[in-house]
Amino acid sequence: MDIMWYIFDMLGTVAFAISGALVGVAKKMDIFGIIVLALATAIGGGVIRDCLVGHFPPNSLQGMAYVLVVCAVSFIVFFIYRTRYYKQVMGLWSRRSYMMADALGLASFTVTGASVGYAAYPELPVFIVLLGTITAVGGGILRDMLAQQIPSVLKADVYALPSIIGGVAYYLMRHGNWTFEPAYGAFMVVLVIRLLALYFHWSLPKVR
Repeated sequence: MDIMWYIFDMLGTVAFAISGALVGVAKKMDIFGIIVLALATAIGGGVIRDCLVGHFPPNSLQGMAYVLVVCAVSFIVFFIYRTRYYKQVMGLWSRRSYMMADALGLASFTVTGASVGYAAYPELPVFIVLLGTITAVGGGILRDMLAQQIPSVLKADVYALPSIIGGVAYYLMRHGNWTFEPAYGAFMVVLVIRLLALYFHWSLPKVR
């Protein structure tokens, strides 16, 4: 795996783990519950993807790296909130850093899922896009279901849409005469759309 790609992947894992741990804190769960939500958020989408294509054991469970990182993040979040200094730690700069890491993770996970789908079934574009989206947002859906709340991806800002567009872009680039690597092109598509959505506060239409 390309080192830069691995860094993006790990940044996304950390950001998603933080997201899951924060939901656990908000729901007043104990340390075990916080770790479970963090694991579900960070690696849940990838586990679903691997099960759908018949990869056993799932990639994230073939080694200890991802699980250890998620557990470490969970403990850090837990102890930060136990010290009552979380307002200083979780300030504006930290939130912006988290959102950037989350956007990188969304883009990285989307491309990872789409590339796995293309390698397995290159003739099924819908399946390829679906795998990319599930890899990117599936963990968050699992997190919210475990926390007994409506998945944020179904009601919050533009989040799943960049992943869907990125999956479509990846498939089209693989079948077109592009001069650059489709994975990097799709990655940039997802990243740019997600960052624009954050900056301009985009959201999809709702029934009022």
